[in-house]
Amino acid sequence: MVCEMLLRKNKIWIMEEKEDMTQRNALNDLSVATLMKNIEPLGYTFSRELYEELLRYSTDQLGRLCWELVELLKKSKGADHKYRPMYRNFPMEVMAAPAGRLYLNALVHYWSNGTMMPASFKAERKVLTDIAACQVLTLGSREEAIDLFQNLLSAKSSLSLQDKEDIAWCFANLGRICMYIPESIPIKENAAWMGKCYIEKYPLARTETLTEALKPYFKTPTDVLRLAAALSDSDVSLAEPPRFISFSRPVRRLLMGLLNDASGLEEGMAARAEIFKRLGERLHPGEYPDGKYDRVKWVFAKLRNGERIVTFAGSVADAIKAKDVTSALKLLRSRPGELARRLDHLLRLDELPQSHKQVLSAWEDVAAEVSVPVLLQVREHFRYRNGGAMRYYFPKGNMADGRIIEPLPNIDEELCERVIAICERALIQQFAQKEAMGKVYLSEKMKNYIVPFNQRSASKAAHTLVRGSRIPIKGGARAIRGFVWWTNTENDARVDLDLSALILDENFHYLEHVSYTNLRSEKYKACHSGDIVDGGPYQAEGVSEFLDTDINSVIKYGGRYIIYQVYSYTRQKFSELGHAAFGFMERRDVNSGEIYEPALVKQKIDLTAQSCICVPVIFDCLTRQIIWCDVNLGTVHSHYGGNNVESNLAGVELASYAMVNMHKTNLYQLIYLHICARGIQCYDKAQADIVFDEEDGITPYDTDVIMAEYL
Repeated sequence: MVCEMLLRKNKIWIMEEKEDMTQRNALNDLSVATLMKNIEPLGYTFSRELYEELLRYSTDQLGRLCWELVELLKKSKGADHKYRPMYRNFPMEVMAAPAGRLYLNALVHYWSNGTMMPASFKAERKVLTDIAACQVLTLGSREEAIDLFQNLLSAKSSLSLQDKEDIAWCFANLGRICMYIPESIPIKENAAWMGKCYIEKYPLARTETLTEALKPYFKTPTDVLRLAAALSDSDVSLAEPPRFISFSRPVRRLLMGLLNDASGLEEGMAARAEIFKRLGERLHPGEYPDGKYDRVKWVFAKLRNGERIVTFAGSVADAIKAKDVTSALKLLRSRPGELARRLDHLLRLDELPQSHKQVLSAWEDVAAEVSVPVLLQVREHFRYRNGGAMRYYFPKGNMADGRIIEPLPNIDEELCERVIAICERALIQQFAQKEAMGKVYLSEKMKNYIVPFNQRSASKAAHTLVRGSRIPIKGGARAIRGFVWWTNTENDARVDLDLSALILDENFHYLEHVSYTNLRSEKYKACHSGDIVDGGPYQAEGVSEFLDTDINSVIKYGGRYIIYQVYSYTRQKFSELGHAAFGFMERRDVNSGEIYEPALVKQKIDLTAQSCICVPVIFDCLTRQIIWCDVNLGTVHSHYGGNNVESNLAGVELASYAMVNMHKTNLYQLIYLHICARGIQCYDKAQADIVFDEEDGITPYDTDVIMAEYL
């Protein structure tokens, strides 16, 4: 009845037709008012326009809407779970208890394999003093859902898991959605996902019809390979070799037909020869008669026989190995994107000024043909190219697995400046070809938000955020309350998740941690709700851990950063759990209201990564900012009794340093370049034709619009 993907944008589109209402009645007013009252504890309210629209629905429809809307909003805040910490009167109970009592309670819990909890009566809590500003839900429409669908497929960067689920939902629920597929899908990974949804939507269609419909989006062998990976629920980025399923005969014919018509067939298949061999084992090319798919059958035969096929990448590698800049540039000019990715290497290949001039000349000639995301990344890379700092990056693939690597050797600063200038000219040249923007209001706050280049590994969250973005901590908040909720696995394997917080100074040196090994810190006014070692049955209520940290006390005693972490002590990867979530609240008074207050939840994410350690968020207490991380780390060792903060201290410190000091293009820089090319900057929001701000107009959370229209 309610479109969930629009609800995440605070819009309600009711997909059920209105029943005949001859006149407005008092019962309807009461029903809508009751609905509003039910969503207020979750931190939401209705706009006047939405309120008036809801009055036109019948009482029965409003009853169904109330149930569904409340459930969806609870899910977004994590309020669809029961929160059962070890100490029911957290945090007072933990802070007041003698250390010996806390220790004995933990031992009893461990000895009982997680079945026995400390006995206590839930005390009456003070009335909640925190006041959360309600988010206003406005009226949505089918047209807005279709716009969102088109924006996602038109995005110039890879989509998140949530975005992909939204596209699949559109195929399943919006009739004739295929009419609205854009003529061009810039990112091949996104096209592969669209193809999977299309094939699942029309599984009984004629192969020829499907082939003709999908051919415009799958023009190269690699495009088809991604489609096969998507159909197999494997990694469409191809960072990991896909594990192909046994395709049905119609799907095999479809893939063979697309491959047979692909351009650059021989070279494209040779570039990933082993993966295509595995695909061939599933497609059975030999079973088709002569004259049917002969072109692709011939290449499969060459791959199986080990015949050498000269590829573009191999030719470029040979030229670079020989330090033949001229030959390398001659090849790379034909593929500007490849030249962009090898630009740094080419500038280091030969130290002679003539060689540098040659490289820069080639780059200037082709830069305007390079995609906007790549130009922005090259520009940012060379802005912070020198300095000898450790580099941090996210490898291609479906894991949010940050990596730290050694710095590159310095190159002439003048070369960096010339590369940056070429990038900016090329960006303005591309933006100038778009429609004029008119007067544009661009808030300084947009500097705190990173451009959504790559969302493929982003966790499903209440609000879409890009790693490295900085969100202000609410003015009156004195403490951060993190929480984690989980159950055991579906096959009843015991799951023990641990919530921890690390306190570091401004130089990222360790000061203290709070975790199951250290439930409280008197100095930093930090407190843990108790270590639970068994999540309970998969379909039961689950268990939870909470952790409070007082912001002012961290600053008072020389700290700056609070790094929240979640550890899978029992070593299951989060992707194996099914039920696991992290979130946090901003609290004025940690002892007022309930331990979990959904209206105060700032962010909640599902833990689904292929990792046993997650660093969801860092709090900069000095600037009072939330630094969004959503980073997963590999376990290095377990010298301190398990997968915990003590065992992974060095890795978390280094990852925290890298995230805080990460250099990525922010939204202010991106939109400012657009204004330079096709707009007029306006400093009065009321006079602007387009507004870019934290909460008004186009916001940092409108990633679908930003990826489609401004990248």
